[in-house]
Amino acid sequence: MSDSLSNSSSEVYLSDPMSGDEEGVRTEDDYEYGDAPEGNVNDAPEDARNTTGSGLPKLPPRPRPASQTRNAAVTAAVPQNTQQQQEGAVEESPKVAKIRKQVQGFRTDIYRAALRLRYPTRSTMIQQVMFRLGMAEKIHLESQQQQGDVEGRAQAEAERLEVLGEPLDFSCKVLVLGMAGVGKTATLHNLLGIEPLSGYHPTDSVQILRGEVNGIGVTFIDTPGLNPGPSCQADNLKILHAAKRAFQKHKPHAVLYMDRMDVTRRDQADVAVMRSISDVFGPDIWFSTMLTLTHGGSPPPDGANGQPIPQESYETQRSNQVQQVIRLVTGDQRLINPSCPVENSPNCPKTEDGEPVLPNGTPWRRQLLMLCLTTMVLNEANTALKPGDVGKKKKKAMMNPYAGMKMPPIGWLLSRLVDFRGPRKAPEDEREIPMQDEINRMSGDEKAAALRKKRIFLKQKAEEARSGEAAVPILAPPPQLGPTFDSDVSSHHFNVLEDPTSVLVRPIVGEGGIDHQDGVDTIHIEKQGVLRPRGQYLGGVPCLAYCQLTKDKDQFACQSQVEGSYFHTSGWASTMEVNGQTIGRDVLYTSRAETRLKTGKRNKLTAGMIVSKLGEDYSHPFKNSTIAYGMKIDDRIKITPNAKLRTSIGRVYCKAAGMMDHGTAAAADLRLRPDGDPSTRLLIGGSAVFQKRDTTIGGNIATEFRLPKLSGRGGKSDTIVSANSSYNNKGNGTIATRINSHDYPQLALAMIIPVVKALWDGIISGENDF
Repeated sequence: MSDSLSNSSSEVYLSDPMSGDEEGVRTEDDYEYGDAPEGNVNDAPEDARNTTGSGLPKLPPRPRPASQTRNAAVTAAVPQNTQQQQEGAVEESPKVAKIRKQVQGFRTDIYRAALRLRYPTRSTMIQQVMFRLGMAEKIHLESQQQQGDVEGRAQAEAERLEVLGEPLDFSCKVLVLGMAGVGKTATLHNLLGIEPLSGYHPTDSVQILRGEVNGIGVTFIDTPGLNPGPSCQADNLKILHAAKRAFQKHKPHAVLYMDRMDVTRRDQADVAVMRSISDVFGPDIWFSTMLTLTHGGSPPPDGANGQPIPQESYETQRSNQVQQVIRLVTGDQRLINPSCPVENSPNCPKTEDGEPVLPNGTPWRRQLLMLCLTTMVLNEANTALKPGDVGKKKKKAMMNPYAGMKMPPIGWLLSRLVDFRGPRKAPEDEREIPMQDEINRMSGDEKAAALRKKRIFLKQKAEEARSGEAAVPILAPPPQLGPTFDSDVSSHHFNVLEDPTSVLVRPIVGEGGIDHQDGVDTIHIEKQGVLRPRGQYLGGVPCLAYCQLTKDKDQFACQSQVEGSYFHTSGWASTMEVNGQTIGRDVLYTSRAETRLKTGKRNKLTAGMIVSKLGEDYSHPFKNSTIAYGMKIDDRIKITPNAKLRTSIGRVYCKAAGMMDHGTAAAADLRLRPDGDPSTRLLIGGSAVFQKRDTTIGGNIATEFRLPKLSGRGGKSDTIVSANSSYNNKGNGTIATRINSHDYPQLALAMIIPVVKALWDGIISGENDF
């Protein structure tokens, strides 16, 4: 969705239904003339739920003299002549004129819908929609301005068509998501005028509700409720994937996310639910989502002074809480979603014509329906006013260009693209043998010595192969088990012998383990070697293949990678890598290729590319899905024998649903190593990531050195000190220090600091959590 029509802080948003400007909704004088037809509900098809009902309460007709009707028709005819004169004065291409006519039709449809729903046409919501349509029209039609009062002409045309009783080809499809038990189905029944069911009847499958409200077709995709908590994640994913299939079939224009007004989750359990929605539908689904808070008539809680807080403040506070969770999930702090409280209780106050109203007097059904219709119009206008596509064949309007399609993580791809990684190297004993191009550049004596060393090495390897001697197994390193109070430590269970030339299988202890358990939740499988023909003992392709499998009661995760490097010459090497990892129920397939060329004695230039595809619901990479690709260039300069400078820049493009997203990343670091001290290292680096909606710039400093010996007689001890710090423009930073020592037992006294702090917080300050 283009920036001019998205819910961004730089634009004008749909108004809050509880704002003070909406007071006109409750006054009879604000209703425009024209009796709205009686609402009814058509019989649904066989694949949908039966939605036959009594319809909305009939809006009482208001008497109007016949002269008013004639005056309305005459008034509507005058602006048409004015428009024809103005169009003749301004020469526009047929393509631009066609787009302007389509946008003008959007304005007319909004006014006609407002007249039929008896919604005030001078309300803040409609005025802001008209303003956004006008701004988008000016931006995307190359700043060509429409002459005259386009809104006035649209309203006059809407009044004329309603007086003549012309049919309204205007319908809306809405996907409904939300927590279980909040009243999603009851709200939809209330909107469509269906008699409510007695008792609690949870929705157990995705169902389609179709009907008409005052001649406006409305289709709702009702879904089962989602449950908070980690144990319900698998069930939630099944529900969301079923909803996504209905989404792809019916292509809704907007989304309603429902939650209760009177329920606040202090454990942030709804964060996992919203993340699951983003994983299945993509994060851009929230840009066309409206918040609906049921039980809007519930009494507000007491404030700090012991008195109930005002109803408007309570509604604003509750909607802001849900909005903050959505911003946390999307990572966009500028996102603003319109909200509307609803009340389905049979004891809800009603107007004289039977329209339910909130405690502040707002008829919420009209408000919610207008929110759905205006969101649909803005999304269709976004498709019609797509920049650079004027006159091209438009695709069918949807709620969002990226809706229903997930995007590969561009930020992760950028960081992986510009990461400094060298080619895989051959075994250490083979590295001592110079390559053929190096031997050719040697002088006579050096060349003869190098060839003699190479022949001896090949003869030795051939004898080892004929003897058939296997590699000596070695003891595998034990896993780092967590601390425990049990007397029988189970670490001996992992004492096994490994063959370095075969496949290695090792357990990995996960974080957050509990006592009396080893905490192993991941298995690491790895194989290293060199691909080359049998009987060849030099050259080939050094490669690495590994796979990590994680499984618990709630989720399954897999990460695998195959990487190999080929050395064309001593100064030219190419690397190929294929990576696959799960993201929820999706699989991200990534391929990376790089080639590094030594262009001088102190310079190495690398060019690379990356291609990634996202397979949804454990699908293979050849299925039609979103694709991301990018390229990079990095340079490594050896300034001095102890100082190396590395710089890299890359760009990634992502294509989905005919739209393109992109990002750019740059990274640089300086590695220093003092003379005469190989154990001391210093790294100073920085990086920047520029994406469509975000820019992140950060820096880091890392060092590692050995402490001098405790005796003071010179030399270095076995105590290694590592420290690093990082900070970015988002205000996030870390400082970490690690000391590994066998020479300074006094360093253990540093544990006094966290112990004293725990005693202070738990005893003196009274902040004990037990």
